[in-house]
Amino acid sequence: MLGTEVDLQRVENSVVAMEMVLKAWLQEQGGDREHLHLLLPSPLDNPIPVCVKCDMQERLISPALIPLSPNLGVKTESVRDFLPVTKGSANQSQPPRRLKVIKTLRADGVCESVLYGLPLVIRPTTCWQLDWDEMESNHNLFHALCHTLRSRDLFLLLQVEPVQRSAAGGSGVTSLYVLQPSPSLSLLLKPVVSRELLLPCSLPVPPLEPAADALHTVQGCLSQLDEECVFNPLSLSSNLYQHLRSRGAFSQPRYPYRLQTAAHREQTQPAEGAKASRQQRKGRQRGMSNKVRATVAPLPSASSHTSSSSLGPPPAKASRRALTLLSSSSGGGNQRAPAPSRQEEGHDDESMVI
Repeated sequence: MLGTEVDLQRVENSVVAMEMVLKAWLQEQGGDREHLHLLLPSPLDNPIPVCVKCDMQERLISPALIPLSPNLGVKTESVRDFLPVTKGSANQSQPPRRLKVIKTLRADGVCESVLYGLPLVIRPTTCWQLDWDEMESNHNLFHALCHTLRSRDLFLLLQVEPVQRSAAGGSGVTSLYVLQPSPSLSLLLKPVVSRELLLPCSLPVPPLEPAADALHTVQGCLSQLDEECVFNPLSLSSNLYQHLRSRGAFSQPRYPYRLQTAAHREQTQPAEGAKASRQQRKGRQRGMSNKVRATVAPLPSASSHTSSSSLGPPPAKASRRALTLLSSSSGGGNQRAPAPSRQEEGHDDESMVI
């Protein structure tokens, strides 16, 4: 026990504090190497770029790691995944997802680290099943909502209403979302983490002013970069198309139905040379099947030889079933060796055809 270090921590007398202590074990508490190198443009007086060494930390537990039905977090990868799943025919349209507004949030009070998943753009509906009056009224309500949220700098906290209650009588697992306004006539929907998935994160409080030399270096590096007032992702490329094109040129095709279609097309329109080669192949197979046939006669006994020579034809014997060997032809059918005629049965009834 000598040399053992004990880490003493003081924890508040609350359930949330104990949860954070236990969840801290899931995070990596430092390591032998740093996790990230952030490279800034090199200053004018030095060709070597400025490297800022950083560590990374998880902020929340991924809902995909928790096997639950229904899922803890509704998927936002696509609209089809976001809509509720109902039992019924495949042709039946899915009902709309119902989100209940439970609170308003100040926009500057929501940290981006508690938002996760892919965002979905929300617009006023253009469903053709609505009449013109209802569609116009709904459009006006949506416009008023966007204008109010943007003018007051507010977000909306939403909760998913379950499609059906759980069998135990509770409300079941629910998901939470944040609805953000935008300058256009649209809203942005993002999943937000709940208490059960949040990991502890102790952020140090920075001093009032950074060091003068470090501040001068960073400002000199950032002044060399181009500044854009509006970010346009269309001006960026990740070379994904080139990678997929080069990967598809050297990899095996993953669409077997294309190969089957091409083979079927070749079978429906065979060339004359292919027909001739098939006929020659059939002829060779017939010749091989004829060569396979052989006749094996058993050795005659002495008594049967004398009786057949002096007393005429031998008495009738129990006929043996001929042994035949099936050979497949090129046409896919089975050919059986020809059975002996009646004249041959009298002399070779004991023969076996192979």
